[in-house]
Amino acid sequence: MSNTKPSRYPSRGTEDKKTLHQIIDEGLFCTVAFMREGIPHQIPTGFARIENDIYIHASSKSRFIEGIIGQKVSFSITHLDALVLSPTAFDHSFNYRSVIGFSEVEEITDPKEKLKFFNLFTDRYIPGRIDDIGEPTEEQVSITKIARLSLDNAAAKIRVGDVNVKMESEAPWCGIIPLEQKYGSPQMDEQLSERKLPDYLKDLVDGSGKP
Repeated sequence: MSNTKPSRYPSRGTEDKKTLHQIIDEGLFCTVAFMREGIPHQIPTGFARIENDIYIHASSKSRFIEGIIGQKVSFSITHLDALVLSPTAFDHSFNYRSVIGFSEVEEITDPKEKLKFFNLFTDRYIPGRIDDIGEPTEEQVSITKIARLSLDNAAAKIRVGDVNVKMESEAPWCGIIPLEQKYGSPQMDEQLSERKLPDYLKDLVDGSGKP
């Protein structure tokens, strides 16, 4: 088992499952790092969580997913929540939430389980989409590889709060600048004639249906 305890600011680390799951579920992409032929690689990819596992997928022709099945990888998910402006450049920082983990990669081969993931993955990013477009076909499921990564050996590291540096009265402006990620206005593909925006997409954009 790899050590996930932070070596710097260990008090910011936690293995609390509820905290890990919240950080993971709010993430849109994870990065998977692995070795191939002695060369380190990393690939950003979408994912979905079921209980204490995360699932990723790729084309069955993908060298990435074919190469990591049965191998041990590391993965990470990070949210940058704020810029922290201090009186010196040295003390500038970020408020963030991150998860780092290590896992052996297991392939999911049962077609029913793969279909379950497809539906979960789609509705995780766009709740209600599967009801609108229908489930993937058997062929689409068969030409896609799905892999599971365990969260058993994962931990979070979090920085929150203010500058936390002593300042003199003549110090320049200091504090935090919050950052946020949000959906923009939907732009319909030019191949389509006029279409009414579905309610589930309106909910997604305005935040009431946020995944």
